Amino acid sequence: MKRLSLITVLGGALLLGACSTAPSSSQIEYRGGDFKHVIVVQKSVVETTESGLPQAKAILANKIGTTQRFEYKFVWFDTNDMPIDEDSRPWHAAAIAGKDHMTVSGTAPNAKATKFQIQIRKPEEVTK
Repeated sequence: MKRLSLITVLGGALLLGACSTAPSSSQIEYRGGDFKHVIVVQKSVVETTESGLPQAKAILANKIGTTQRFEYKFVWFDTNDMPIDEDSRPWHAAAIAGKDHMTVSGTAPNAKATKFQIQIRKPEEVTK
């Protein structure tokens, strides 16, 4: 599996037109770099909910042998690569056991969303 490098927020992201894709280095941003090369995206898919909104699902894998506690959120972008409602998107606490994987999902705030990114950071005392 190829290793993902630290990326910028507006690097190319997954297009909704793709049903399923190989991991892209643009799908994940490590806030502070704490999980670089530790938590990676193995696979992702975008589906449409019954209400017509895009929903992203991604399989995250822990590459090392110890449990990792982290927070993640999905950030969605419009066709101009501008974030949609980024500041009000919630962070979700999670933990992934060593050498294990987990599936995370997030629904776009509206139908204008065309791309997504998962942001990962160290847990903070107050999750918003």
